[in-house]
Amino acid sequence: MVDFTRPVTHTGYKNAEKLKKYYHRVDKQIVNKSFSSLRKGIDVDNTDKKNWDADDHFINMPTAGTVVPFIGGGISWFLVISGLFADDTFDGFGLYVYIFFCVLAIFFTIYYFTKPKKEKILNRRDGLITIPGVLWQKNITIPFKECLFVYSTGGEDGTGAFMLEVIRPTKSRFGTFTLFNMGQGDCYQAISLVTWYMDKNRPLPPGTAFDAYRDRDYERRKAAGFPRPLYPSNIATPEATKEQQAERKRIGGW
Repeated sequence: MVDFTRPVTHTGYKNAEKLKKYYHRVDKQIVNKSFSSLRKGIDVDNTDKKNWDADDHFINMPTAGTVVPFIGGGISWFLVISGLFADDTFDGFGLYVYIFFCVLAIFFTIYYFTKPKKEKILNRRDGLITIPGVLWQKNITIPFKECLFVYSTGGEDGTGAFMLEVIRPTKSRFGTFTLFNMGQGDCYQAISLVTWYMDKNRPLPPGTAFDAYRDRDYERRKAAGFPRPLYPSNIATPEATKEQQAERKRIGGW
């Protein structure tokens, strides 16, 4: 498999306490086992149509980063073109609105063709997470243990609520966010899957994507004496076989 190791760009947050106070924090813990298990060939989302790369070291979630320019640019160009056929587009305040959407349409078009490569990577081996920066900003890699997760509040009708997001460790006072829902139904399913995978003292999560690597991961943890899990869990995370489970209990005591 390709080595998805990325150099650390950030460690911690300069305004961590303020961020924890103002946003709906989601703790790193396994509280839900009803998440969709990762299987070979699963699509990352409905826009990119690319496949996950997943083993006992990395989960790479390819993203073209085209959702923002497609939606923003599409709406802007639609309003610009529609405005050419409206009677009051160039009268008074309507002219300023039209110019505004012209600027937006040009902005999203330029961004679409010049945007940097966007990456979402979970590095189980080294305990790192990589997330895309805002617009032309470079990708961010931060230790997973220091990364802050929150859930989205959505609109007034609740649309888009309870989606898992990562707060970018930037200088912004209020923080910026990137979606990290892992294709799950809600933030608690997503954080359970993410935490389970990133806790390298636990067996790999359910799913055929990891079946070929379970024995190798088991031997690695056995050689380390089966250290106890790094993050709390409300559900059991058993080994692949009863024999392995018994050996883990005998050596590691859990």
